Amino acid sequence: MRKFFVYLSCAVAIGAGLALADDTSATVPFRLGKKRAVLLPVKVGETQAEFLLDTGLGFNLISPQLAKKLGIEPGSSTKLKPVTGGELEFSQARLPSLTLGNQNESDQEVLIGEPRCFVGNDGETKVDGILSLAYFRNHPFTLDYANQRLVLEDSDSLSKRKAKGNKVECRLSDEAVVASVSLMLKERPPEPAKPGGLAGLLSGFSGGPPEPPKAWVQVDTSCENLMLDSKLMFTLKVDDTGANITESETTDQNGLRYRSFASRMGKVELADNPSLTQEKLPVVFRKLQAEGVLGQEFLQRYVVTFDLPNSELIFAKP
Repeated sequence: MRKFFVYLSCAVAIGAGLALADDTSATVPFRLGKKRAVLLPVKVGETQAEFLLDTGLGFNLISPQLAKKLGIEPGSSTKLKPVTGGELEFSQARLPSLTLGNQNESDQEVLIGEPRCFVGNDGETKVDGILSLAYFRNHPFTLDYANQRLVLEDSDSLSKRKAKGNKVECRLSDEAVVASVSLMLKERPPEPAKPGGLAGLLSGFSGGPPEPPKAWVQVDTSCENLMLDSKLMFTLKVDDTGANITESETTDQNGLRYRSFASRMGKVELADNPSLTQEKLPVVFRKLQAEGVLGQEFLQRYVVTFDLPNSELIFAKP
């Protein structure tokens, strides 16, 4: 059995769009599912299906039910490590073709598994598969939530996006096609300290305020809020006993028990472009296999273009 380890993230961009490409087949309408999940109409071979868009997954996935319907036999096994922890095992397979709008990709490598394994509790699970950035590695696209459409960009339309929007550098992981951006955490959440809390302990030390920390966070359209690794709580001097902190311990969709701390950040901004700033953004601190995950609560306020060939994301305000 071959092992293949990737870090996966935990459904996206909202706002008024720029002019669409002239070819209407380059525009793919989508519907919104639970927790604003983006559900796309795709065609697998000659079979119509509906896939969840998950930009933090890193690979494409089809359900066992769809694999059976298509007559696809599972191949060798592979193991995955989600960004939230644990380890999952799936079978590998190949699709003859996978079509979205006017874009067709042949001989696509996929995994066979239950989509619910990558959807948070109470999320959208009744889909035939998951489409990730692996499908768009060589093809820029734009998410326009206000008009509920995904736009497959050509060179001309992409140039217009760049001229009107704010460009931000993104990094692609080596293990899978997952894009990360640098986020500056400008302020700690305002909250009264309680006796014995972390904030009270740190207040006894002398010295000026620390430099605002930065974190490379995965851009994930299937995650609702900003999630940060629990180690950043100390860096940000977040008191886990503070009045504005909600602590919980629960079990995720894969049976993994975890503890989290929910609050609101004072301010966050994309380090490459300070104009892309949001205040009092909901945040969840928990143990992660990455520094953080940037979810739809931030992304939904923009029209977001993923230009992976040039390692850029373009944010345009409504």
